[in-house]
Amino acid sequence: MKHLSVLVGCMAALFVVGCSKSKPEEVPEGVKHEAAALVSEAQFAMQIREYSRAEELIRRALKLREDMPEYWVSLGMALRKKDDKTGARKAYEKALDLHVERYESEKTPEGLSQQAFVLALLGRTEEALKLLQQGLKEYPDSSTMKEMANPRGLPRTFRTDEFRGLML
Repeated sequence: MKHLSVLVGCMAALFVVGCSKSKPEEVPEGVKHEAAALVSEAQFAMQIREYSRAEELIRRALKLREDMPEYWVSLGMALRKKDDKTGARKAYEKALDLHVERYESEKTPEGLSQQAFVLALLGRTEEALKLLQQGLKEYPDSSTMKEMANPRGLPRTFRTDEFRGLML
């Protein structure tokens, strides 16, 4: 259970970094807050292993903000915990597509680390590690990229039992 908390914390860190950008201005603040509150509640449901409840909450959030790749990652994780590998794959792939789109428009090191995280969830760990190394070359002064690419960062996370339980 302790390791699940670490994984959720890592996901939350990537989520916060990702949420700081790429929010369409046309989305009303109330809608943004409602969607974020639903996902927060879903993350708690995941921690206490109420995966069906987490799925329901995330789907409600996605009705409000389908443009948020972090929400799709959360949905994929909930579905994977319910052993719905097909649904999890679709959610992770949607998240990856949105992260790639976001990166293409913003070109931030965080964008590459978020893509690497989802690639690893899709079982494409080698590709994820290469992307992190590419990120170090492209953003050598980025503390975020150094932290994520560090062997004790995402590469270590990818090897944990908890992460492997979410991978496809």
